[in-house]
Amino acid sequence: MSTTDSDTQTLLEQAIDPKPPVLPPDTPLKVAIAAMTQASASCILIAQGQQLLGIFTERDVVKITASEIPLAGMVISEVMTENPIAISLDKAGNIFRVLSILRSKRIRHLPLTDKRGNLLGAITCESIRQILKPGDLLKMWRAEEIMTTEVIVTSTSTSVLEVAKQMTTQRKSCIVICTDSDNKRQKPVGIITESDIVKFQVSGLDFAGTPAAAAMSFPLMLLQVKATLWQAHQFMLQQGIRRLVVVDEGGYLAGIVTQSTLLHALDPVEMQANVELLQETVAEKIQELKKVNEQLQKEALRRTEVEEQLRLLNKSLEKETKQRTLELINTNSQLKKEIQDRATAEAEVRRLNTELEQRVQDRTVQLAASNEELQQEISGRQLLEKKLQFSESKVRAVFEAMTDLVLVLDIQGNIEVLPTNTAGFLDPDCDIVSLTIEHFFDDNNPDNWWMLVQQVLETQQTLNFDYSLTVGDREIWFSACISLFSKEAVIWVARNISARKIAESALCQKNAELSHTLEELKRTQQELIQSEKMAALGQLIAGVAHEINSPLGAIRSSVQNIADFWAEQLHQLPIFFQQLSPERQQDFFALLYKSSQETDTLSSKEKRQLKKILQRQLESEGIENADSLACTLLDIGICNLESFLPFLKDSQNTNILQTAYQFATVQKSTKNIATATDRAAKIVFALKSYSRNDQSGCKVIANIIEGIETVLTLYHYQIKHGVEVVRNYGTDLPSVLCYPDELNQVWTNLLHNALQAMGNKGVLKIDVKYQDNVILVSITDSGQGIPPEIMPRIFEPFFTTKPPGEGSGLGLDIVQKILRKHQGELQVESVPGKTKFTISLPIGIPDRN
Repeated sequence: MSTTDSDTQTLLEQAIDPKPPVLPPDTPLKVAIAAMTQASASCILIAQGQQLLGIFTERDVVKITASEIPLAGMVISEVMTENPIAISLDKAGNIFRVLSILRSKRIRHLPLTDKRGNLLGAITCESIRQILKPGDLLKMWRAEEIMTTEVIVTSTSTSVLEVAKQMTTQRKSCIVICTDSDNKRQKPVGIITESDIVKFQVSGLDFAGTPAAAAMSFPLMLLQVKATLWQAHQFMLQQGIRRLVVVDEGGYLAGIVTQSTLLHALDPVEMQANVELLQETVAEKIQELKKVNEQLQKEALRRTEVEEQLRLLNKSLEKETKQRTLELINTNSQLKKEIQDRATAEAEVRRLNTELEQRVQDRTVQLAASNEELQQEISGRQLLEKKLQFSESKVRAVFEAMTDLVLVLDIQGNIEVLPTNTAGFLDPDCDIVSLTIEHFFDDNNPDNWWMLVQQVLETQQTLNFDYSLTVGDREIWFSACISLFSKEAVIWVARNISARKIAESALCQKNAELSHTLEELKRTQQELIQSEKMAALGQLIAGVAHEINSPLGAIRSSVQNIADFWAEQLHQLPIFFQQLSPERQQDFFALLYKSSQETDTLSSKEKRQLKKILQRQLESEGIENADSLACTLLDIGICNLESFLPFLKDSQNTNILQTAYQFATVQKSTKNIATATDRAAKIVFALKSYSRNDQSGCKVIANIIEGIETVLTLYHYQIKHGVEVVRNYGTDLPSVLCYPDELNQVWTNLLHNALQAMGNKGVLKIDVKYQDNVILVSITDSGQGIPPEIMPRIFEPFFTTKPPGEGSGLGLDIVQKILRKHQGELQVESVPGKTKFTISLPIGIPDRN
C-alpha cells in the first residue's frame, strides 16, 4: 500500500530530537553548557516564549574554547547563531526532503516549527539515522569505500587547548590522538570530540595544562576497514557514539566514519520513490495475477473437456467408417457374383444352341439316308419344333430367374417386356415395369430415353447410365445398360441400385462430417496455441510490470526534482543574475556548459574514487569544506579542477556554485525522463508485437531476428539479474515466409524453458545463420541438462517435470506442431551443463496469386 500523509507526519514526529534544551536568550553561558551536557545534546535552542531566536551547538563551544574567551558574565544570546535555518512541519514534506535540506545547506541541526511559528524541536542527523533502517544497503558497502581518509591527528602530549584550536581551524568535529611515530603510519589510541570539549568546560578543566592523553576518550572504539556500514551503524547504536576510527589489519589509522558519512551513503530521493512505487503496485498486481490465473485454470479445464469429446467423436467416426466400408465391400461382392451368374447362364444358352444345331445336322443326315425322304423331312421338322420349344423354355426360365428389368425397344417405338422375376424387386407390390414404360412416354423426362435408344442404334455401342423413379414419397435408383439387339431394336437391362446409392450418400455425408471435424480440430489447435501464448504472457506480466514501473518511477522522481527546483528558485533567479558581475557570469555559464557535456557513464565505485581525488586536490589548495564541495563538483560533472581553481578559492562564490549545482540537477532530471520514456516505449512495443493474433491465415515475409529480440525484451527482467546473453547473428540473413506470431510462440517456449533450466543464472547463447536455403536457429543454455531417462518423452503432450501450476506439458508439443506447419525440424542435444535446441526453417517462396 502507498505511504499516506499520516504516515509521513508520524515519521517526521519520530525524527524530532527530544534532547536539545530550549532556553531563553538571557541564560548564562555556563548554565547553558551545563544543560547541554546534562541532556547529552549536541545543540541548544534559544527561544523567547515559543518563537525561535537562535541556536547554540557543540562547534560554538569549541570555537569559544579555542579563542580562550572567559565564560563568566556571558549570556547565551551573545554567542548564539541568530536567525538559523528552520522549517515548518506542514512544509517539510517527508523525512527524505528534510535529509536533503541538511545535506544541501551543510548543517547538522534543523529547528522545526508549527504553522504559527511555535517551536516544536529540532531534527538532527543522529535522530534521522535512528529512524531510517536501510540495513540492506548498509550491508552492501564497506567502511573503506566511504570513510574520510583525511583525518586530523595529534600526539598524546598535545594540550587540550591546542586540540580545540586545531578543531576550530580545520573545521573538524573531532581529533584522533595517535602514538608518536617517525613514519607516516600511526596507531590511534584515543579521540577528543566536540562533546568532550563541552564536558571539559562544565568540569572546569585546565585546557592549556592538560595533555590530550589525560583527557581523550579511552579505550578507543576501532572499526576494521573491511567491516560493513551496517556493522558500523550497529556499533554506534550499542556504544552510544557518533563516530568510529577506522584501522587496517595492522591496527594503523586508515580513516574515520561518522553518522553523517552513513547518511551520505544513502540516496533518499531514489529510496522514497522506489518505496512509494512498490507499495502502490503490489496490491494491484497481486489481484491482476489472481484473476489471470483463475481464467487460465478455467480455460485449461474447458480445453481438456473439448479434447475428450473430440477423442470420443473420432473413435465413433472411425468405427462407423469401418462398418460402412465393410457393407460396401459386401455389396460389391454380391454384384460381382450376380454378374458371374449371368455370364454362366448366357454360356449355357450358347452351349445348348450349339448342341441343338449338331443334333439337327445328325437328324438331317439320317433323314437323307432314309428311303422315305418326305416322311423323314416331316419327322425332322416335327422333331426340330419340339427342340426349339424346349430351348425357348430354357431361355425363358433363365430370364424368369433374373431380377433385372429387361425390355426390347425397336425403332418404331414398340416396347416388349421380357419375363423377369418381379418378386426380387425392392418393392414387390410396386409395378416397376409399368412405371419404367410410362417414363418412356413422359414429355417431362429430362433424359429423353428414346434419344438414347436412337444413339445406340446409330453408333452400335453399348450405353450405361443411372436413372431414378419416384415411387410414392421415396426415390428408387436403377443402373441401365442399352445394348444392340438387332439392326432395328435394342435390349434395355436395368438393375436396382437404391441400396448402393443410399450407401454412397451416407458415405458422402460422413466424409463431410469428417471434413468439418478436421476443421474444428485445426481451430481447436490454433486456440490451444493462442492459450499457451497467453499463459506465457501471464508468467511474464510481473517482470514486464516491474520493467515498466522502473522508468515510470525515474520519471516521477525527476519531475518532482524539477518541480521543487522551480518552486524554490523561480523568484530568486532574477535577483541572483542581477547580482552577478560579468566575470562571475562567465564562470556560472562555464559551469552550466560543463554540466551539459556530462554523460553518466561512471559506476558508483568509480564516482567514489574520483570524489576522493577531487577532495585531496581541494584540501591541498586550502579550500574549506572539501568533502561536500567535491560531491557538488562531481554532480555537476567537473572532474578536472585546473580551470576552476581560482573560482573555487573565493569563498564568496559558494552561492554561484550551489545555483549551478541545482541547474545541473534539473538538467540531469530531464535526461532521466527522456531515457526512461524510451525504455518504457520499447517494452510496450515488444508487448504489443508479442500479444497480437493474426487471423488472416496467410504466411507473410518476416525477420527471424526481430521476433527473437521481441521475446528477449519481454524476458529482460528475468535475464538482467544473472543471465549473460550471447548473440551470434549471421550477416545478410534473408527474411522467411512464415506465420510470425506462431514462431514467436516457438521462441517464447524455448527461451522460457532455457531460463527455468538455469534458474535464471548462467549463459544463454543464441545462434542464427543461413545455410543451404535454410535458416538455422540454435538456443543453448548452461543448465543441468535433460536426464537420458526422460529425453524420449519431452515432446509428449501434457508431460512435464515441473511442479503443478508451473507448466502444462504442452510447450514442446506446440513447438513441434508449429514447425511441422512451416516444414521445419527440431533437434535437441543435452549433456550436464549444456542443452541445445536447433531449429531449421526453410525460407520459403512467396505465393504469386
